[in-house]
Amino acid sequence: MTSAVRGLGLAASLMLVSTAAVVPQASAQSPAAHVYVQIQGPAGAVYGYSASSSGQLTAIPGSPFKPGTQIVGSNGSQFFTLGHTLLHSWAVGSNGAIGSQLSDASILNYAGGSCGAAQNGYDRAVLDHTGKLVYVLVEYNADWSCSAYQTYQVNSDGSFTFVGDTEENFGDQSDNPDPGAVDAPSILGNETFAYADLTDGHNAGAIGFKRESSGELQLMQFTETDPPLANGSYTVETPDASPVGDYVVFQLFPYDSTPPQLGVYTVDSSGNLSTTNTSSNMPTPSLAISSTSFSPDGSLFAVAGDGGSSQPSRSGVEIYNFNGANPLTPNTTLLNGTPIDQVAWDSSGHMYAMSKSESKLWVYSVTSKSVAEDSVVSVTSPFSMVVTSLAATTGGGGGACTAPSSAGVNVCSPSNGATVTSPVQINAAATVSGGVYRFELWNGSTKLLSEDNGTMDQSLSLAPGSYHLTFDARNSSGTHEYATRDITVQ
Repeated sequence: MTSAVRGLGLAASLMLVSTAAVVPQASAQSPAAHVYVQIQGPAGAVYGYSASSSGQLTAIPGSPFKPGTQIVGSNGSQFFTLGHTLLHSWAVGSNGAIGSQLSDASILNYAGGSCGAAQNGYDRAVLDHTGKLVYVLVEYNADWSCSAYQTYQVNSDGSFTFVGDTEENFGDQSDNPDPGAVDAPSILGNETFAYADLTDGHNAGAIGFKRESSGELQLMQFTETDPPLANGSYTVETPDASPVGDYVVFQLFPYDSTPPQLGVYTVDSSGNLSTTNTSSNMPTPSLAISSTSFSPDGSLFAVAGDGGSSQPSRSGVEIYNFNGANPLTPNTTLLNGTPIDQVAWDSSGHMYAMSKSESKLWVYSVTSKSVAEDSVVSVTSPFSMVVTSLAATTGGGGGACTAPSSAGVNVCSPSNGATVTSPVQINAAATVSGGVYRFELWNGSTKLLSEDNGTMDQSLSLAPGSYHLTFDARNSSGTHEYATRDITVQ
């Protein structure tokens, strides 16, 4: 996900405002996600909501919470925030309430800290797809010449273990108003590669990373084949990596001007980027883009826009069908003329749209064939939003699946050859000599799920199509046990 809030930090750019929020009465439905909205203000108060399966929002007891630093994300049991010098973890209750601080780590005490604390609040962080690693961008030196991407492992008690860093040095950029790496990395769903915005000596572009077996990101050299453009070339910016498959969507600016087109790039086994999209078949959003976001199953791509008071018609949300390596195709348009600053999804098919100027948060149920507004709440001066899908952090209710008595994998659901609808119930258990270190679900070369124990029990949103599922359990020594299922999702 990319967002216009990336260049702001709470301490440097927020002002004191009212903290009133309006929410409906509590719902008896099971929650599908927890949604956190941070408001502008010195304390950075965070309003928490429980989203029901029908998209209704209710306040989490104890809300608003006051972690005091910029929200990063949650893995369901821990919540993470980032200040100018400290990375924090907080306890999360079963109802989504943010509790006491568990731990913190000084980002300036580790490798990459030599790049110095943020200038104007530019430090940023992002969780990987498993919620067990945090990547922190630290920048700049006094001459704004250095950016570092640090990797931290999240331990079960909320403490952090520094894994490593990778740095980019640009030379003296004191005359450059926006030097260095300018965003947290966007990570492919299979965790192999990541990409981020880069401004190097006044030239925009992308920077690439290879993920090591430890989870550490390392800068890499990669080739990039862009669509041809008559009388010039595209400036490729703002990558958004797909959670399914090896694809990245970029904003392509012709002659470094606006508006951009949206281009789909394929990532090869070495991290190189190429596209078969052309200037004539790539869509050009009518919005002044502020945020983009893939649906968790990778089938839809949302673009939010805030044209401001001077261009109100360039505000709203446009949703596109994602078609693999083929160009994006328009699906539907929402909230025409309403400035939208950030969009996000949960794994139950809900899309969330946040507007700073309207002080509102909308919830929609979205599929490739239908869109319906579920609810809307008012939040005074919203600043940033985090959505935690409960299907990704808790059991899916399929019941216990018994692990085999000897080494192997027992898959209780889905059955082989089954034709199912999304979300698909995944229910399996594994036994490996020495204990299960990692239990993963793959579709071909794409990783769909990962657990640090021998059980899987959750609902998984999958796009229609045929799937060859591989359940892969291994111990810490690298011994693997496998099971496969072929299914069709309608």
